[in-house]
Amino acid sequence: MLHLIKLELMKGRKSGYVWGALIAYAIIAGLMLLVLFVDDTLEQVFPNDAEMLKIIDVLTRITFVVYASVLLSRLIIREYKDRTMELLFTYPVSRKKIIFAKLIIVAVWTFINIVISNLLISTVMLFVNRMAGDIPMVMTSGSLFQHYLGSAVQALAAAGMSLLPLAFGMRRKSEAATIVSSIIIVAVISSNNMGFSLSSIIAIPLTLALLGVLVAYLSFRNIDHADIP
Repeated sequence: MLHLIKLELMKGRKSGYVWGALIAYAIIAGLMLLVLFVDDTLEQVFPNDAEMLKIIDVLTRITFVVYASVLLSRLIIREYKDRTMELLFTYPVSRKKIIFAKLIIVAVWTFINIVISNLLISTVMLFVNRMAGDIPMVMTSGSLFQHYLGSAVQALAAAGMSLLPLAFGMRRKSEAATIVSSIIIVAVISSNNMGFSLSSIIAIPLTLALLGVLVAYLSFRNIDHADIP
């Protein structure tokens, strides 16, 4: 499996994905800085640094779950549409392993980027606020550790959840359906209603993560013996 993952990573120009992730980091950080220094309703948006970190956490998860749907579209859906998957399936390797290698890449990429972007942007925002911002600082080292631990668990859940859009995209081999379904999923899970969101109940994103893994498995469990659609 590791060999297949390495071969997949060697295909094409993956530097574009790296640059895409870096641009996403910059956009999220820029948006947060814009709110910090320009928004007149700052006290409502960021009543304290703890709430600021929560918003960063939500934004990073939304961004990279949608980003994962783009990767799924390119690595799986598009290869089915372009019939290049047929060539891959002629190799003397289990088809299931080929597909699962791609899914592992997407899930791990999503997890890593959520963790890195969350940590990086949060550190930048806390530093900027300490130097020049007006947001009350209520986070202690202990609460900061708890926040990052919770964010890591949410990132793990998001990595599994990122596979859910594949079920919608594979029905018609539609890249658009894959991406749109990911947007709908994160909109429902991350929507805020008077301070409450479904993602705040950790059991919900974890359940969706398990569902994402299960759906991905069920979608390709018989692929070694099935005709290529």
